[in-house]
Amino acid sequence: MQTAHQRGAVLNKFRRYPRIRVPTPFTCSVSRLEPAGWFRKPSENIGVVYDLSLRGVRMSTEAPIKPGDLVSLRLRLPHQVAPAEIAVATVRWTKDQVYGLAFRKLSEAARSRVSKYMAIISMVRC
Repeated sequence: MQTAHQRGAVLNKFRRYPRIRVPTPFTCSVSRLEPAGWFRKPSENIGVVYDLSLRGVRMSTEAPIKPGDLVSLRLRLPHQVAPAEIAVATVRWTKDQVYGLAFRKLSEAARSRVSKYMAIISMVRC
């Protein structure tokens, strides 16, 4: 019988950017990007990340977001001092407060932090 890790490894063969299942889900903050208004305060919500790649995340949150929305993220990667800040991500899909987000603007610093974290997790699993 195949484990979830083995199924994920098979699916990753077909992906341009490999995805890892995070062994211990970590928190992030998510904010909807919307035009500023006179009475509108920017809202920041908390989320939990389950899967991660250089192109996006699978996360859960109670934030009021829907497919097509643009959001910004701050990933609080374990064992890293500063969060990885994703300037713009698009909500691609949703199912029961779980969302798939695709990164649109990822700084070089954020890309480096995410790559480093993914490399460490991949080495631990081998």
